[in-house]
Amino acid sequence: MNFPAFLNTVTTYAYTLPIAILYVTAGCNLKCVMCSYRDPLPGELTLDEIRKLASNLSRLGLRHIVYSGGEPLLRRDLTQICKAFQSLGVKQSLLTNGLLLEKRYEQLASFFEEIIVSIDGPTAALHNEIRGVEAFEHILRGIRSVIASPMRPIVSIRSVVQKKNFRVMSDMVELARSLHVDRISFLAADISSRAFNRENAGKIEHQPNIVLSKSETIEFRKLMEEFIARYGAEIRDGFIAENVQKLMHLAEYFEALSGTRPFPRNLCNAPMVSTVITSTGDVLPCYFLPPVGNIRTANIETLLNSNIMQQTRKSVRAYSLQRCQECVCTLYVSPTKAFMDAF
Repeated sequence: MNFPAFLNTVTTYAYTLPIAILYVTAGCNLKCVMCSYRDPLPGELTLDEIRKLASNLSRLGLRHIVYSGGEPLLRRDLTQICKAFQSLGVKQSLLTNGLLLEKRYEQLASFFEEIIVSIDGPTAALHNEIRGVEAFEHILRGIRSVIASPMRPIVSIRSVVQKKNFRVMSDMVELARSLHVDRISFLAADISSRAFNRENAGKIEHQPNIVLSKSETIEFRKLMEEFIARYGAEIRDGFIAENVQKLMHLAEYFEALSGTRPFPRNLCNAPMVSTVITSTGDVLPCYFLPPVGNIRTANIETLLNSNIMQQTRKSVRAYSLQRCQECVCTLYVSPTKAFMDAF
């Protein structure tokens, strides 16, 4: 049983850190309409700094490292980074746009228990329009190469729902089926935070290509109800990762952005069970909240239990932060699940 993880969920102190999300680079080889990551940042963490970080996280009870970015596969020394965490017995997952999967997977095949590939359209035309690069066929070839691998990990598709693709969620499920992946998940496009490096974050009027109009939110709610009725079995067996409540949260979120209802309440405790570390060493309570310090100037354990971090956890639990009230994320690990060592 994981008693320290249980304590995390019921106090403001981090007795352990089960999950960490590490941006290995801010560089990206796509030009997505809902994200502004393009070039690596000056002074990104070196391999030696990441090795030291891995050791420190291991002492904190790390069980799961998730590589994010930017695009992690652009990091030339990703194999060495993975080896550092592998030597500590840590579960490893990769969040990727998939463009380099076919090229790089063979050298990385032994590391990942799960690969999550971002695909935002069921056709080349739509996906490439959203992602800004002719990438769709490359991504599908990469997924197929992973699926065919003798060391096949869990393979998931994640689709970011927004104005250009809210009508094709059913087609995305059918694409996932045709690729023989293990599951598909859906997340609403975030517009309220700086999580995706956008200059116009929080300014709805500056993001008309992402936010749904009022008439579109009415259409989306109907489509979502039909989607849930059609894919009840897939929701129950986990092929569609979100439950009914979280799927309806997508429609409710866009309705709130359009001003037709309050934001749906989020039940989230991400800062109690995880942290985000950027490519330059900033430590964040979650994807969507601002940094509390940097691992180059303070020990990670000190940062995780600093006054500001503990106050953040208290505010998240009290649901008093505006960012939480307007957030797209619904990550929640129940105290019972933590107690039963389910990370």
